[in-house]
Amino acid sequence: MNDKNYKIIMLGPPASGKGTQAEFLSEKLKIPNISVGQLLRDEVDKKGERAAEIEEQMNSGGLVSNAIVNELVKNKLSQDEIKQGFIFDGFPRIRIQAKYLDTLTDISHVLHVEVSDQEVENRLSGRRTCSECGDVYHLKFNPPKQEDVCDKCGGKLETREDDTPAGIKKRLKIYHQETEEVVEFYEKKGVLIKINGEQPIEDVKKEIFSKLDLE
Repeated sequence: MNDKNYKIIMLGPPASGKGTQAEFLSEKLKIPNISVGQLLRDEVDKKGERAAEIEEQMNSGGLVSNAIVNELVKNKLSQDEIKQGFIFDGFPRIRIQAKYLDTLTDISHVLHVEVSDQEVENRLSGRRTCSECGDVYHLKFNPPKQEDVCDKCGGKLETREDDTPAGIKKRLKIYHQETEEVVEFYEKKGVLIKINGEQPIEDVKKEIFSKLDLE
């Protein structure tokens, strides 16, 4: 493996598996995998300056404002652990965030895990979430031992609202409207790498590692 400073962004539609691949890369490169969702939760947990504002926006069902997200990202990028590189999972979500990130650091690679809308629907429609402990199952890929019952705690398995057909369509619409502009932005900068996300997980991993010269 070379000693290049990797500053990576993982992009892809819901259920594309980008989070799983980000973890593989984080382990391989020994650099942090940064999730904006986790940054927001951490800020709430430690009762930071923006905690009340973040909690209010999250509880209302809306997205947390760009100003807050950008501030947390800027703070994170100033930390020592980031100096050797990083992976952003699902950020930037919109073009204005990409432009802001551009003022903070240079991105070396943007991996776009491509999955068709039909495949996203197939993956998400089979998901079931435990109403008690939050464990997630899939009717095809990871079914519970007993139908509609959580293996871990015995709670009832339910379909989350955003995993219903209407919820999936809404998520895909938002993705196409917003994140595809980000894909375009990085394609023009010459750092975009397209990845076939419809392969088995190990094959997606092999393609990513190969295209990043990590093998």
